[in-house]
Amino acid sequence: MLSIGDFSKVSQVSRKTLRYYDEIDLLKPSFTDLKSGYRYYEVGQLETILLIKRLKEYLFTLDEIKLVLESEQDQELLQTKINQKKQKLTQKMQEYSLLLTRLVDDLSTLEGGNKLMSYLNEIEVKLSEVPEMNLLFIRKQMNVQDYGKYAGELFAKVGAENLTPTAPPMSIYHSPDFDPENSDIEIAVPIAEKTDQTRILLKSLCAFSRYEGSYSELASVYSKLIKWIEEQGYKVKAAPFEIYQTDPAVTAPEKNIVDVYFPVEI
Repeated sequence: MLSIGDFSKVSQVSRKTLRYYDEIDLLKPSFTDLKSGYRYYEVGQLETILLIKRLKEYLFTLDEIKLVLESEQDQELLQTKINQKKQKLTQKMQEYSLLLTRLVDDLSTLEGGNKLMSYLNEIEVKLSEVPEMNLLFIRKQMNVQDYGKYAGELFAKVGAENLTPTAPPMSIYHSPDFDPENSDIEIAVPIAEKTDQTRILLKSLCAFSRYEGSYSELASVYSKLIKWIEEQGYKVKAAPFEIYQTDPAVTAPEKNIVDVYFPVEI
């Protein structure tokens, strides 16, 4: 067996961390001397601590690692968990790639002697009359992270009932403020058929802007629209909505196209 010091040296995991893993029952020593309190590990436990280190590198939580270990390293479970981490890391890499691109663009703007927020001047706003639409919809108080789940339910209903979409899907934001954990959001698909599950969105005059890029930058479009509405002497009449011209499931984030509308009146 190896003393905790030797085990720490070989595995390159601190004694403090090994003691903590013992306390939380993640990796317990093979033997603990009751008189001295010294911990001893079997050589075979080196493989376990290396697995723990590897999974931590993959951003597994300690609870997730414990689940893997308690399942006696079930290979199917481990494969599933690692695949989930792969998907999350891939998404993060895409987000950081977009962030780096924006950062480089901002540096170029500053080096050219322009203000950092001068890009707002490039956002075009105009008036657009949106026609009446018959909407199949789901409206809920939701965490924005659950948006995909409800959108999936809505699209599945369109397919299951052989309904006929007449325009791209949309979202209507009814909340008076922004609360990502509890927002009043209506997800809708304009369809031809009128049923007891549809409603009419009335024709309206809107301030409109088309945006191409990551959804994380939509706040800039909203800000420009509100400024334009005020400058032009209009008032916001109803909840803003977005119409999605591309499917984010199959479109690169920087290629997303979304139309943003604010119903207005004089």
